[in-house]
Amino acid sequence: MEDAPNLNAALEKIVEGRHAKHIPGGQILLYEGDKPLEVFVVTQGIVKVYDIDEQGNEKILHLLRAPALIPFAFFSGMHDPLKWFYVTLTDCDVYPIPATELRDMMRKDWKLAEALTVEFSEDVHELLVRLSSMGKSNARDKVVAALKFLMVCHATERHSGWWRVNFSVNHQLIADICGITRESTALVMKELQTESVIRNPRITILEIHKERLIAL
Repeated sequence: MEDAPNLNAALEKIVEGRHAKHIPGGQILLYEGDKPLEVFVVTQGIVKVYDIDEQGNEKILHLLRAPALIPFAFFSGMHDPLKWFYVTLTDCDVYPIPATELRDMMRKDWKLAEALTVEFSEDVHELLVRLSSMGKSNARDKVVAALKFLMVCHATERHSGWWRVNFSVNHQLIADICGITRESTALVMKELQTESVIRNPRITILEIHKERLIAL
């Protein structure tokens, strides 16, 4: 029986012999409307995927953690302009690779192709869950859904049931994930803090109590 494809091993093979670019947080890697010829292998950091609504508000669609391959459009051929922005949320290490070169590598190595396809499918699943959560009926439900996403995908277990998100989180980030105002987010976060569902050991450090969040 063949071993299951391993994403880390696959990406290590892709970037072997190449030089990484260290990109500070807050830098746009790809713009909506771009038709890039390169893809980026992200080996360190978090990449934010978002679009902008008619009022000019940023709406976060997904937060991609390393290892990752962007843009998603690579898997559909990158024929059309990109639909979303891709920006570094934290400092990131990325390897730019010509899309045609990566396609050739995938044609020659089925394990590489399978590993990337499996990862893409998992990211699409998370993206759909995120989009579904934005349709919740009230601000509290939306914030709770966002916290669950952060806990499951971007947090590390600490102690006594608490999980710490692996990057700085403020009310604006939560608001952009939920598609609600910062003021509404602040009110809900204060409620959840009072209920000991979340806590902030230091400014922008967010910890979530798993059992209490699930109980909601």
